[in-house]
Amino acid sequence: MNINIYKGEVRGKQKWILSVHRDGKRRRKYFNSAMEAKAFDVVSWLGEVAKKEPVGDQTLLNVASSEYLTEYFENNYNPAKPKQKGYRTTEERVNKFLTWFGGGRLVSDVTVESYKKYVNSGDWSEKTKKEYGRAVRIFMAWCAKKGYGQNASDWYMQTNPDLKMNTKKVFFKLPGILQVDEAKALLDEIDEKYKPGLAIMLFTGIRPEVEMATLKYSDIRWGKSIGLKAEHTKTGRERWIKPPENLWSWVPKSKGLVMPSYNALNLARRWASRRVGFNYPANGARHSFGSYGYWKSFEWALDTMGHMSSETFLKNYKNNRVDKEMADQYFSIQ
Repeated sequence: MNINIYKGEVRGKQKWILSVHRDGKRRRKYFNSAMEAKAFDVVSWLGEVAKKEPVGDQTLLNVASSEYLTEYFENNYNPAKPKQKGYRTTEERVNKFLTWFGGGRLVSDVTVESYKKYVNSGDWSEKTKKEYGRAVRIFMAWCAKKGYGQNASDWYMQTNPDLKMNTKKVFFKLPGILQVDEAKALLDEIDEKYKPGLAIMLFTGIRPEVEMATLKYSDIRWGKSIGLKAEHTKTGRERWIKPPENLWSWVPKSKGLVMPSYNALNLARRWASRRVGFNYPANGARHSFGSYGYWKSFEWALDTMGHMSSETFLKNYKNNRVDKEMADQYFSIQ
């Protein structure tokens, strides 16, 4: 672990920056004085980070599973099949193992012996053992690829004779986003009844599949905040969002659902973008908010999107071609 303390500019203000390099990652905290930075308890802070984010070989099972299920859902989501049976089945099977083994333990703690003990722990049929066991094996294989456990690769090879380990290098492309002028042109072009829903997705990053689809005008404190009920969020936690000021020019005071039909909005958005001269990128609103929101305030963007893991956010939602000037323009669209 390498710790550095230095003075620098953070969002236009001079701050003392505490930078920690650990497990190939850099984490930073900002302070008003050098004395505050030097007195900060780095060990306790990293301990709290480990409860929420992956930290290499010290990654907790519940942290890894949260990222795994998020990635699984986003890679397999189909608006035409909102019930997502495959996702719910995978979630239930992985969580059942974590409940049995202990989600607060390390990925590295899972051994072949503990896996076999789990599979044989219940009064299950051979078919059920095979299905639940396979869900755990695939999850652990994913952990191995991520480097979240010292024993994960060996564990994978010993328990997955029917699956081949993918050693091919994976390339991660930057997420597709809307340029500032594209976002403005799209909002101006789309049918009036879809403007509020589209604007909320563009400027808050709310997930369309459940959070946006169930949002009512009564959940909005106009000019102040937007409330997402726990039963409608992916994480099961109630979330109150403080949007950027420019959003309110696109959201009227009204009644009923803000977005009556996601499929209809999706189609209208696609055709509107083509009329103004570009193809709408996959998950364009959420990716755009994450990329521009990072420069407005990383913590605000992370919280607004409902993410627990900053690593997942930076990998899946941040387009590095965006800068602060572009972000200021994006959140000034009226």
